[in-house]
Amino acid sequence: MRWQIHHLDMVVSTNQTAHSFPVNSVIVAQQQSGGRGRYGRVWESPKGNLYLSVVVGDYEYQTPLLAFVAGVAVAEALSDYPVRLKWPNDVLLDGRKLAGILLERTDDGRTIVGIGVNVASNPTQGMLYETASLGGTVSVATVEANVLSALDMYLTQFETTGFAGIRDRWLHYAAGIGKEVTVRLPDRQLSGIFQEFSPEGALVLATSDKTILISAGDVFFK
Repeated sequence: MRWQIHHLDMVVSTNQTAHSFPVNSVIVAQQQSGGRGRYGRVWESPKGNLYLSVVVGDYEYQTPLLAFVAGVAVAEALSDYPVRLKWPNDVLLDGRKLAGILLERTDDGRTIVGIGVNVASNPTQGMLYETASLGGTVSVATVEANVLSALDMYLTQFETTGFAGIRDRWLHYAAGIGKEVTVRLPDRQLSGIFQEFSPEGALVLATSDKTILISAGDVFFK
């Protein structure tokens, strides 16, 4: 694999620490004192779960698609469980959030791909959705190894053949397509049918009067 892995005991957040490391570095921590999710939300980070951040290069306009690459990698790493992918960056188990992904750009164009998986316990503080864990049925080390192996494979596919194949795998695990959803945006809330996952990674929402492409938001299933 391409990764240079650094195991640490406690960090503020693996994403924050990863900013100081070069491309192909992986920061793995046993705990985070200031773990966070999208929009700065708190991500509780006790021992027993997986907290890692991967430093990758500059994918320019395709950078947002890395969330889907990482999502597919996590789903494949956990394919022994009935996991599903929820647009844009959550992994579900039995309809509840099992894992999340957070992308950040550095000032010099690198991308930090943060991944958190609830291996032993599930956080509740500040969560928009119900959460789940694997209940300690597998070790953190095994999940880490499987995630990094799958991420290496799917990043290589993304780099060599583009997003189409990744999109196909994402659709294999997709939750909610064809069903009514509500999408919460920063300034409004929309409801409609989750009609499609576009080739550019957008959620295609069919409302009562038009079809809307949404590039970012929080999705809630009816």
